[in-house]
Amino acid sequence: MAENFAPWTAPGAIARPALQAGCGGPTGVAPIIQLHPTRLCNLACAHCYTSSGPRETQQLPLPLLRAVLDDAAALGYRQLAVSGGEPLLYEALPGLLQHARRLGMLTSLTSNGLLLSPQRWAAIAPHLDRLAISVDGRETTHDALRGQAGALARTLRLLAQPRATGTPFGFIFTLTQHNVDELEDVVGLAAAHGAQGVQVHPLTLHGRARETLAGARPDGQELLAAIVEAQRLAQALQTRSGVRVQVDALSQDQILAHRERLVPAWPAPGLTALAPVLVLQSDGQLLPLTHELPRALWLGSVHEAPLKALAARWLHSSASRRLVQALERTWQALAEGAQPAAYWYDEVAARVRPAEVHVPVPPLPSRGLMPRGPALAQGRAAQA
Repeated sequence: MAENFAPWTAPGAIARPALQAGCGGPTGVAPIIQLHPTRLCNLACAHCYTSSGPRETQQLPLPLLRAVLDDAAALGYRQLAVSGGEPLLYEALPGLLQHARRLGMLTSLTSNGLLLSPQRWAAIAPHLDRLAISVDGRETTHDALRGQAGALARTLRLLAQPRATGTPFGFIFTLTQHNVDELEDVVGLAAAHGAQGVQVHPLTLHGRARETLAGARPDGQELLAAIVEAQRLAQALQTRSGVRVQVDALSQDQILAHRERLVPAWPAPGLTALAPVLVLQSDGQLLPLTHELPRALWLGSVHEAPLKALAARWLHSSASRRLVQALERTWQALAEGAQPAAYWYDEVAARVRPAEVHVPVPPLPSRGLMPRGPALAQGRAAQA
């Protein structure tokens, strides 16, 4: 599953993955909060970066997630992306999406597509702006990653649900070091089944993927090959379908041209400036940008304090400054090096110095600590 979910507009052309006017970061999206409300999943995919599966029970309660969204909206986050685990197994999903809509957020969902029954779809479709379905190559490749024969065929059949309601949907293709030649097949499936776009997302070596796919992360040459292939496919399809192809990678030219968008000022004016992507894990931990960052640069747990309090503490801690330093080092290294393309967030995580895993974090102010239970919800409502 992907780190974020880009908007699909202007069909029929490649989405330059970065730095559109008004976006909050290098992936061409407004500030986005990605929630993983559960690790429960009907599959145990080899490339899963959250180690989700059928036996996992960890999940977050809806009242807590509503409070997080209240704070996120106040901080400037404009999109909600729900991932997992398989979010269709989270019983409170309709209420979560509905609450985000009330806050004026765009809502998106990433799913393996195997549970898109008419009943489940009817419950969420009125509250969903975009749907992303993981499709990771030809049938043999896709089914092997999921450990389930017939998985792709069933997913494609169930796309009849979003087509019936006219909900925009697209595919997310996990790029490895070995499968760029399958991108054309995935784009062809997208065109045949009514998908608006294909988002090509580099493999994240975290969770189960670290154990099962070590050495499969695409290098700079493979990322560049994906960008070139996406351009070719987009041009070929421009007059025949509305499929848009996006690669979540930056060319060296883009990196050189847009330093100010990749390396924010510090002190930052707000959390979205340093963390245009904010991730909430199913254990309650909040982290900026990507799962690959060391724990010392995370914001903390929403079980311990509201998002607003965690954000205020983090922005005034050495952790935020050290993240900016890692961004600066990353830009300098990529600008001076010979790497033809890069997935920005992985590159940043790779350049967090080992010493930074012990960054001290100041305590939360006493007024930021809230009791649990009903009083917690009331306290957070008062802050919104």
